[in-house]
Amino acid sequence: MIKVLHSILIIILVFMMMITKSISSDISTILRNQQLTVFDIGIFRLQEDLKSAYPEIKKHKDVPFEDIYIDVTSSYRNNSVDLIISIPVNENLKKENYMSDSFRCRNIFNSVRDHLLRNENMSNYRFTMATSYLTSVFSTPSSWPRWRYDQSVLEELVNLVKLEVILRPTTELAFKDNVSPVSCKGGLETENDEIIISMKYN
Repeated sequence: MIKVLHSILIIILVFMMMITKSISSDISTILRNQQLTVFDIGIFRLQEDLKSAYPEIKKHKDVPFEDIYIDVTSSYRNNSVDLIISIPVNENLKKENYMSDSFRCRNIFNSVRDHLLRNENMSNYRFTMATSYLTSVFSTPSSWPRWRYDQSVLEELVNLVKLEVILRPTTELAFKDNVSPVSCKGGLETENDEIIISMKYN
């Protein structure tokens, strides 16, 4: 009888160990299957790189970091990744300030873009610098994507990512002068004269 009980206890113990091992294996599988995608990692890297551009922004407009809206958004519908920097300003933004506002917006755009591409080979064309930067952003250290050799894919990648700088009026300025934001937008490969300026005068 004692031997039978002993055998039953051993069987139960072995069974419990198997269940525990199975659960452990399952949770391990679950965690491994829920890893971040390369796209998610790329978005995170872009966000951090964009935040690190604050000193460059401050050279043009001295505002506290916490007052600047910085984000990276993606749209599946529009097939786009937008790098957004929105800076509060307490002057201008009127029709008569078009030249100075557009000049400031372009300068900030160029400074941020140059900051993002600062580690790329400056002797290359800006398009090549942009493709090199974005390829590294959307890659992992353990693997280098084969599509980096496909020119059409690289062009698609560069067209996917856009940088937009917005000069938005402070609440006080908006109510006082009834002005609207000024924005400039383009790709990381965009030349200065190709940056799109958008503004609406009331």
